[in-house]
Amino acid sequence: MLRIRKTRWKIAYVAIGGVLFIILSTAIRPYLLPEPMYAVVANVLTVLLYFGGVRSFRGAGEPIEPPRDWWTMTSQPRAGFVIGSLLSLSFANGVFLAASGSRDLAFTYVLGALVDASLSFLYFRSSIRLRRVPAQTAPEAPRWKPMKR
Repeated sequence: MLRIRKTRWKIAYVAIGGVLFIILSTAIRPYLLPEPMYAVVANVLTVLLYFGGVRSFRGAGEPIEPPRDWWTMTSQPRAGFVIGSLLSLSFANGVFLAASGSRDLAFTYVLGALVDASLSFLYFRSSIRLRRVPAQTAPEAPRWKPMKR
């Protein structure tokens, strides 16, 4: 399985996912998918993007080869709390838009809010469990060979 350890590749993964969503919403959506179906497809792709990152990203000192526990979303509890908080804000925004926005888009907003709430719960739960469990660490491989004199 692909393992992404460097920050620049993690940023590239997220950026490529964002570009794909922009392409999906501007180029493909008007021609192929009606509104309720587009919301389902977009949210399924969102969940797949999140879980692809969760299974692929590795933190510093985290073992590369063995898969993470099924409940582990990040390598550090702080990262899970930050991502969970951002998803909670997105959930609140979705609820606000569903309550005050157009009735035509209410299903889209509610479905997005439910996905954000579910992902937020998973990140918070993972961080709480990570605080209780000692971190698995692997010895870092040296980045250069020591000089011989």
